[in-house]
Amino acid sequence: MDKNPGRKFRGCTNYKDPSMYCKFFMWLDPPLPSEDYKNLMYQMHLALVGMVDGNAQLEHVNVNQNRRLMLMMKLMFIMVMLFAVMLVTWIVLFVKL
Repeated sequence: MDKNPGRKFRGCTNYKDPSMYCKFFMWLDPPLPSEDYKNLMYQMHLALVGMVDGNAQLEHVNVNQNRRLMLMMKLMFIMVMLFAVMLVTWIVLFVKL
């Protein structure tokens, strides 16, 4: 029903399988008022599908960026700890002199 997005219908569960096509099909809502309206609804449907796909791609990018951020935070923590150990070691050695 690509050309009729959002329209409700009732049909055989095998309506897309040509080998099992039972030919039962019925619209449940009234027909769209004009071909222009139908085309507009179809274009809006395509735009919505594109937004959903774009959102999924952005979520994937966001997950990767979050992983990088967590890795950077862990590395920063390790660097701070190493600096603290070096500082304490330097102070201990300097004070003993």
